[in-house]
Amino acid sequence: MLAALTSALAGISLKSPSGAAWEFLILFLVVIVGPPLMTKARVPGIIGLLVGGFVIGPYGLDLIGAGNTTVPDLGQLGLLYLMFVAGVELDLSLVRIHRRAVLTYGVLTFALPMTFGTVIGLALGWILPAALLLGALLSSHTLLLYPTARAAGLSADRGVATAVGATVLTDTAALVVLAAISGTQVAGGSPTSIAAQIVLGLAVLVAFTLLLLPRLARLAFRYLGTDRVVRYLLAVSSFLAAGTVADIFGIEPIVGAFFAGLALNRLVPNEGPLMDRIDFFGSAVFVPIFLVSVGLLLDPKVMVEGGTLKLAGLFILASLAGKALSAGIARLALGYSGPQATLMLGLTVPQAAATLAATIVGFNIGLFDQSVVNAALVLILASIVVGTLLVDRSVARVPTPEGVGARIGARILVVLTDPAQAALAFALAARIAAADGGVVRGLLAAPRGNAAALEPRLGELLAAGYAVGVDAEPHLLVHHALAEGVVNVATESRASLVLLGVADAAGGSPFGSEAEAIAAGLAVPLGVLLGTEPTVREVEVVREADDHPGCAFDAGGLAIDLGRRIAGAAVEAADLGPAALESPPEGVLRIMPATSWQLAAGSADPRPGSAVLLLPDL
Repeated sequence: MLAALTSALAGISLKSPSGAAWEFLILFLVVIVGPPLMTKARVPGIIGLLVGGFVIGPYGLDLIGAGNTTVPDLGQLGLLYLMFVAGVELDLSLVRIHRRAVLTYGVLTFALPMTFGTVIGLALGWILPAALLLGALLSSHTLLLYPTARAAGLSADRGVATAVGATVLTDTAALVVLAAISGTQVAGGSPTSIAAQIVLGLAVLVAFTLLLLPRLARLAFRYLGTDRVVRYLLAVSSFLAAGTVADIFGIEPIVGAFFAGLALNRLVPNEGPLMDRIDFFGSAVFVPIFLVSVGLLLDPKVMVEGGTLKLAGLFILASLAGKALSAGIARLALGYSGPQATLMLGLTVPQAAATLAATIVGFNIGLFDQSVVNAALVLILASIVVGTLLVDRSVARVPTPEGVGARIGARILVVLTDPAQAALAFALAARIAAADGGVVRGLLAAPRGNAAALEPRLGELLAAGYAVGVDAEPHLLVHHALAEGVVNVATESRASLVLLGVADAAGGSPFGSEAEAIAAGLAVPLGVLLGTEPTVREVEVVREADDHPGCAFDAGGLAIDLGRRIAGAAVEAADLGPAALESPPEGVLRIMPATSWQLAAGSADPRPGSAVLLLPDL
């Protein structure tokens, strides 16, 4: 028996692990282990992914060989994903608010590193396209450290806002240069025909991403996006489509992916559920695999060569000098304080997304060799370390902006007691939030004894939100006291506006106790919504004749602002009078201050087909 068993065991043959399961296991182990190890050593986690890629790559343990195509292909998808997220996460409202500062600093922080990089490339004897691509590589930056400034309460600081807004200009300009250079190197034909193709391609790409894509995405979200998975896949499909359009004209697909992110910027709010899913899958799978695929190119023999170290030193010098000079000029020209200028420099020094993109594209089209790739990776590491030191040093020295509140449409909380109001409430909330790229949350209020009966009706709120392109993720608010529950949720979610749906104006309880208590407990405006008609054809704004100095906000000004947002155009305000207490005509939404609960309770209920939005001004 023992001999037979020994013979059977001797006949077992094992082979070396291989195939897709083995490759993905190795990839995910690197993603799991690499960043935490580096973080414990106080090194940015991104370096752990690059080093992990080297360890498993052809220049390390050769677990994933040089001929492997699966990981590089997934890495290319991760690169597109990274550029899409870079575009969709930018706060474009900052560009509008700080136009002059953003334009000035954006031009400086692009032009100076671009010039220095191009000069260095030419001095090294490179051809002009390679030198220009090096300049574009050094001119871009990634807002890796913006969460640090935001956590310190400095997102509304003028310097921080300028640095964030300038990112739109620098990354767009760098990618346009990348598109032009890659097009001239890959496409065949005369210089004139190549230039015409690139110009035409960029024009078509801009038209597709900024004009057509948002409309298509809005329709798709409304009619197809009733499932969270579908909404996520629609977002992914959008940047793949834009990348395909770019590729048709010989432009690098990452340019299309970035433009797609800018196009969907307002449709995918940074704090919304869809953005959470995009961030989750990006940070968990796609972007780490891209960084690991870059690590596969690391060759220590090349990295420690004198030529590579020389290139890395020149890259770091050109990048830091250009960014530092830009921040210094901006400080003098725009009146920033020293700590603000240091914080701006720290935010715009780190290189990652566009730098990696330009490096890999330059390597793939033959403009860069492996020593340039390794030098660029050293630049990325050095820039992240320097940026971290500058930001950590300056955030404590920049005062938190005073008197700066959230934009009215940043975070809207819709509280309903009757699901029949969901279509109207979410339609109004979506229009108010659109101008600020804000998010809309939904609550269905239910007394403790009625929670089980109302919970199945959450689907009506979800469907109403999807119908207007809002992923509201409604929840049930089980309460003993409605006012306390609403105030607590609004405070916890940092709501900028609360819309409360009530049954009627004549009911003393909604106005005399609950709504009044909610208004008194909130630190943000409250809008009391009457009516169920989801289709509003006209907006009518009523203003007060006299101001109420004791009110925490200007209800009359808020009524005009909300009217403009909902109507999509400027609206004229009529004085508050007896006619305002009558029911508005059919198809009309009336927005009016409520100077007293007695006056509000005495107003007529809106007739079928109309609605009233009351803004307490007490």
